[in-house]
Amino acid sequence: MKFFRTLAAVLVGSAMVCSAAPPSEQSINELLDVSGSQKAVTAMLQQMEAGMKLGMQQALQGRTLTTEQQAAADKILSQMNTTMKEELSLDRLRPVYVQAYRELFSQEEVDGLVSFYKSAAGKALIEKVPQVMQRAGALTQERIEPTLKKMGKTQQDFLKELSPGR
Repeated sequence: MKFFRTLAAVLVGSAMVCSAAPPSEQSINELLDVSGSQKAVTAMLQQMEAGMKLGMQQALQGRTLTTEQQAAADKILSQMNTTMKEELSLDRLRPVYVQAYRELFSQEEVDGLVSFYKSAAGKALIEKVPQVMQRAGALTQERIEPTLKKMGKTQQDFLKELSPGR
């Protein structure tokens, strides 16, 4: 009997969670605005732009381009950046975000997030997360070098074991 009461409680609880009102498009748009989504998308696009420029340089493998070739490379890179900024702008992606938030959050949760991001703590989070990520990246980089050395030694030891002279 206890099992059936527990099962009934779980089913009722699940039904309540499933029946939570989906958030409105207006509230999701407000969340996107107050959470700094535009700034995050802009930063992402800048990183992608820098990545494309680096990729172009690597593809050229150090070759020196003529003035005309450099102009053509700059033009194609500019066209690619323009396309990327148009296609991946927040305005263009907003319907995708609205759909994702609508599928994953309730109205109550979105309202709570909006309230949080409007608070002093939420504003501090928006402002400082990029700094946290930059600092964490630098600290992680410090750990990567010794890790790579250890991994290289492990690989060398393995290759020695595979040597036919052993």
